[in-house]
Amino acid sequence: MLARVALISIALASGAQAAAFDDLKGHLASCLRFEMNDSPARRGVPASVRVHDALDRCADDVARLERADGRRLRGDGGISPSTKEVILRVVSRSGNGVANVRY
Repeated sequence: MLARVALISIALASGAQAAAFDDLKGHLASCLRFEMNDSPARRGVPASVRVHDALDRCADDVARLERADGRRLRGDGGISPSTKEVILRVVSRSGNGVANVRY
């Protein structure tokens, strides 16, 4: 009986942590989309510059996600796989065709 209660509590706790982690990824994606599409005057600016500017403006959201995911990718400036996933998803959906942006 005690083991069953322990398993249920672990399952509920991990589900809450997964939801919070997904929320962090969602906040970063929203911030990046907003910052990359901020003004029509920036449409002529290269996509890589817009990505870097958006990452600078969303630095707080990036930092939160980085703290939540302790893994790091050495080849991509030390960012976590979760952060890279969000960045690539936002950039590819924006239609810029940027697939190899350094962060």
